[in-house]
Amino acid sequence: MPADYSSTAKALALPISPLPSPSPETTRPPWSRRNPSSARRANANSPYSQRSTPPSSYKDQILASGYKVQRQLLKTFQSLSIPQRIAAIIALLLSLVLGILFLVYSERIFGFLAPAAKKWHSVTGGWIILWLMTFTCAFPPLIGYSTSVTIAGFVYGFPNGWYIVASATIVGSLASFMASRTVLSSYVHRLVGQDKRFEALALTLKHDGLKILCMIRFCPLPYSLSNAAMSTFPTVNPLNYALATAIASPKLLIHVFIGSRLAVIADSEGGKMDAGTKAINYISIIVGGVLGVAVGWIIYQKTIARARELENEELEDGRREGD
Repeated sequence: MPADYSSTAKALALPISPLPSPSPETTRPPWSRRNPSSARRANANSPYSQRSTPPSSYKDQILASGYKVQRQLLKTFQSLSIPQRIAAIIALLLSLVLGILFLVYSERIFGFLAPAAKKWHSVTGGWIILWLMTFTCAFPPLIGYSTSVTIAGFVYGFPNGWYIVASATIVGSLASFMASRTVLSSYVHRLVGQDKRFEALALTLKHDGLKILCMIRFCPLPYSLSNAAMSTFPTVNPLNYALATAIASPKLLIHVFIGSRLAVIADSEGGKMDAGTKAINYISIIVGGVLGVAVGWIIYQKTIARARELENEELEDGRREGD
């Protein structure tokens, strides 16, 4: 009897099942390797699944968003090391100084840029250079896409510059998407695998398809990084991605318009344009910029709200299945 008791105790002390070994899948972004049940469990801890009482008025919403951005910026700054904080402060001061210098010496700057733009415009096939610049900016982690689009308006005017950058954007986005899904796959997974913005958008794509994909293309997300991130979503196919990029391409008209207004101001240096007309052009640039940011931000907020709604629905479904 004691022997039986001892053997039983030893048997109970053994682990029920072997510990799982690490899988190569753990190196992939969360949204590209989840099944429905694990997604429900992960969503419980997602920052987008937290319910909160919305502000009572539009003014309160704006104030709440402002406080949220302020807290996030402060939190980000406090998380930096001392050298990083110093670098951030220097970058901020440098941007401020450059902005002031631009305002003070704007006439000389535009006086230099206007002839250069005219020479570029007169070069046969000069648009190909701009097309290739825009195309190249589609690949992660390159930057300069917005600058290329604005240059298109400055050199080729409105809306002619749009045809150049819109076609380059569609082709470049598709090429970046395919490269990020194949030869750049491992690099892309390390680059965007833990980005919570794209993790939230992945859930909406599973449910809403092309519609939400178009909304994502309208969002003010980093251009090359969004191309890379979209390639990691199993539910997105290349054809739909190219189609959504084409549908969202009219948003580039705002940047092209701003570039064209800058060209008009540059041509006016030397007394050709009165102060009132120049003020109208500056105001149109500011209004265009604010409009572009506002539209992109609103669409982004609606997209994130949809992601939050879908996560809550999956949590409810998971609770029902557990009951």
